[in-house]
Amino acid sequence: FDTQQDERGLSYRFNYSKQVDATNSTISLAAYRFSDRHFHSYANYLDHKYNDSDAQDEKQTISLSVGQPITPLNLNLYANLLHQTWWNADASTTANITAGFNVDIGDWRDISISTSFNTTHYEDKDRDNQIYLSISLPFGNGGRVGYDMQNSSHSTTHRMSWNDTLDERNSWGMSAGLQSDRPDNGAQVSGNYQHLSSAGEWDISGTYAANDYSSVSSSWSGSFTATQYGAAFHRRSSTNEPRLMVSTDGVADIPVQGNLDYTNHFGIAVVPLISSYQPSTVAVNMNDLPDGVTVAENVIKETWIEGAIGYKSLASRSGKDVNVIIRNASGQFPPLGADIRQDDSGISVGMVGEKG
Repeated sequence: FDTQQDERGLSYRFNYSKQVDATNSTISLAAYRFSDRHFHSYANYLDHKYNDSDAQDEKQTISLSVGQPITPLNLNLYANLLHQTWWNADASTTANITAGFNVDIGDWRDISISTSFNTTHYEDKDRDNQIYLSISLPFGNGGRVGYDMQNSSHSTTHRMSWNDTLDERNSWGMSAGLQSDRPDNGAQVSGNYQHLSSAGEWDISGTYAANDYSSVSSSWSGSFTATQYGAAFHRRSSTNEPRLMVSTDGVADIPVQGNLDYTNHFGIAVVPLISSYQPSTVAVNMNDLPDGVTVAENVIKETWIEGAIGYKSLASRSGKDVNVIIRNASGQFPPLGADIRQDDSGISVGMVGEKG
């Protein structure tokens, strides 16, 4: 502490958890007790260090939780009771009941409804009650429309949202809400858009709050890999899983893993998040090749260790197909069925037919 004074104390804790197989119920009980106010958790120490006047010193906490799924109704019930006492603040008791429900109605699949009631009682103070309701409906192909309502002792908040997935690369969302205790009823509108490319993920979002503030933000999240064979930006690889660098002989825009990872201008692509210590397959999407592009080898199946950067070259060529007549220096036609290959790479580009 700032006073350079050491404080010591003891804490005791008890935890009990039970899974009732017959009903698939879960019961958890946790109790914490600090022997005196000189015992501090690390979080409590930081509260004193940076905001000492408002720091609360915990004395005792008892928490009881019960969970019960009702499978025939696709219903999940959860209840929690929390009692806390403090050395320098009034004791409080909080009770929470939550219910979550999924249902199909006609062509609408996976309708989600959840609601909760939360009440907190402080000694010598009024209760603080909160009610929450959330409804999420499928809309169109991959979209969802949602409504959220939260009512407390001081205000009521309403929020409508719409989130949609345009394709595997693009998604967007927008929302609008009101809050009763704010100026202009707390009117607020926000929107966001995400684009996933071979070079990473780009996000842009904006918010407007009436007579309060407006904001716009944008970010890019990705990774960059460089080896002696080349370099490329690619989708984020935040774990220690191996990644694979693929070269396509300088041919750009070849999809080397579904429709997410394409070779760059230099014919280099990096496929992130490949499984380690087990065979992994990376395949070129032959149905989405650019016009005039041919890939001789289109499947890579290898096993890499954790953290490895693999490298594979796929024989590729780009150009237009033409029909020509070939003669040798003496004016003779090459043999029927002779293989025609590129001089530099040795890639087969054609075959000699009858009479050249």
